[in-house]
Amino acid sequence: MGKVLLIIILFILTILSGCSNYKELNQLSIVLGIGIDYLPKEGLYEVTYQTVKPSENAAKGTGSGSTPIINYQATGKTIYEAAGNTANFFSRQNIYSHIQLVVIGEQLAKKESLNFIFDVFERDAGARANVPVLIARGAGVKTTMDMLSTIDKIPVQALVGKIKNSSKNIGEHDQTKIYEVIEDLTNDGSEPAISGVSIVGSKKIGGRNENLETMNKTFTKLNGVAMFKGGKLVGWLDGSKTKSLLIIKNKIKDTNVRFQCDKEHYNNIIVDRLKSDTNVNVKNNQAFITTEVKASGHIVELLCNKDISKREVLKQYEQKAEKELEKEIKDGIFTAQKLQSDVFGFGEMLHITHPKIWKDHKRKWKKFFSEAKINVEVKVNIDGTGMRIKPYPF
Repeated sequence: MGKVLLIIILFILTILSGCSNYKELNQLSIVLGIGIDYLPKEGLYEVTYQTVKPSENAAKGTGSGSTPIINYQATGKTIYEAAGNTANFFSRQNIYSHIQLVVIGEQLAKKESLNFIFDVFERDAGARANVPVLIARGAGVKTTMDMLSTIDKIPVQALVGKIKNSSKNIGEHDQTKIYEVIEDLTNDGSEPAISGVSIVGSKKIGGRNENLETMNKTFTKLNGVAMFKGGKLVGWLDGSKTKSLLIIKNKIKDTNVRFQCDKEHYNNIIVDRLKSDTNVNVKNNQAFITTEVKASGHIVELLCNKDISKREVLKQYEQKAEKELEKEIKDGIFTAQKLQSDVFGFGEMLHITHPKIWKDHKRKWKKFFSEAKINVEVKVNIDGTGMRIKPYPF
């Protein structure tokens, strides 16, 4: 009987000890987004948290009709100190398992290497490494995260949705996650590339409920891709140049290729299948980068009055599309070369395929990359013309 009683007591103690970290839901704050910025005048880091307001998000809640999220900030000499100081402003304990986005300030990314910024994320077991990252371009992190969206109730969810939508439909942006940034920072032959986000419209109105009630709304927009050198932001890839990143890395899903068909008009094709193969080598102290691209797509807009049922007409359009795609790829690489920012990871490709050559040249790879000879060969096949063959009579 004594042994049975002892077992029961030990069992009860085990259960009680297992509940020692138990927290009620009304004691917790669900963090959906984190922003990190730098205040140069004060010499302090500023951390912004975007958290759920339970009363406004409950399925049958009695919300007041106010914003469904709460943004609050704190400052500190270090990022961790700033994050800890938020406890002075908020009554609940933060949980980070639902974080959907991290936003970094443009000025901070220029001032500090990302190594310092992401050190705290890699050390903290509570922070997930598969969270996407954006750079707040042209406005502070706090202001950017304050912008309310009509369609998506949560601002950070709206931003994540825009990244996914752009990646799927036009191929100019992709989700760059924390672990990918860390990999690029720790690899000698690559640099991070992170999409930027800007504000279009009035920054003052964008964070108010009146922004949801007017037709002329303020909104956030994906704007370019930030390029880094030594972990610091040194410049931007803008417009169609950003496609070059996803093409070289074979991450592109769909993309639009617009090409001129006469002096005044353009045609459009959607490329929905694309494969690139890149070779990097160094000979006689000269780096050579060759990229071969094979793409297939279909015509979605025809503004030149030519008979596309004829193979020679389609061939002309394929050649024009090839030149346009080649130009977009080269322009992206040339921009990166000017800044000595190997966001394409060409150095890492050399490391994998020619490890001995890489070992001999990795110390000066930035210079080798900036002076590399670039050769891009593109082959486009138009395999669809849509529901109509003959053009309209214009």
